[in-house]
Amino acid sequence: MTAPFRQKKSMSQVFLHTDWPCVKMCDLLREQGVDHVLEIGPGKGILTRRLVEAGFHVTAVEKDAQLALYMTSVAHRYATEGLGSLTVREEDILRFDVREWVENTPGKKAICGNIPYHISSPILFHVLPELSKLQGVFLLVQLEFAKRLGSPANDKSYGSLSVYTQLRARAKVEFKVERSCFYPIPKVDSAVVSLFPRLDPVAPELLNQVEQITRQVFQQRRKKLSNSLGFFLEQGKPLPENFDLSRRCDSLSPQDFLELAKAFFG
Repeated sequence: MTAPFRQKKSMSQVFLHTDWPCVKMCDLLREQGVDHVLEIGPGKGILTRRLVEAGFHVTAVEKDAQLALYMTSVAHRYATEGLGSLTVREEDILRFDVREWVENTPGKKAICGNIPYHISSPILFHVLPELSKLQGVFLLVQLEFAKRLGSPANDKSYGSLSVYTQLRARAKVEFKVERSCFYPIPKVDSAVVSLFPRLDPVAPELLNQVEQITRQVFQQRRKKLSNSLGFFLEQGKPLPENFDLSRRCDSLSPQDFLELAKAFFG
């Protein structure tokens, strides 16, 4: 499927021109027994076509009006020819009600998409709250971003985003996608990252408390915790037993941050 379309740099649009990553993403969805897929940013529809042909019921959310119109015409053709199930929504994914889609969609559900680099974090924050009701989330993102999500403590890519993600999900870089697979060719490689619900969910209130701490300390990540935790220590907050304040924040695992939050706010 092709569409006469000029790339909008303001929307960080890059399009796949080879579909092997789409085939592999469909395989990941099949492994989870998925029936319905919410696709973020179908663009010209290379992934959409594979999803529909694989038998998934697809809801595609596209912000760009021209692409949404094109994909709507594709959906009409599929319906006329009995090729599959595709619904197109012209909407900004960050304004799209993911919770409503999840609650009103039957069967096993997942979210996937080749998402814009510049809003990868906002999209992640938007969809992860619904992860426990999904079979998984599968996103094609910038390679370095994908690595950050599952990065362990003491790794150079480990940060507050790593903690945020790992306290909500099991993150895994599934496979790399070379920059040459896209047009226009971006300056970096990409990867598909999978996000599955944690086996031991953390209470939302505790997650919010962890974020209060990570926002504070990762702004001063090169300082010792005795300094970066100063805001909390000055309030007389207790510390977990045998807690070493000479460490830096990037040495704390997500579980360490949970224990710190329990001590501070418990």
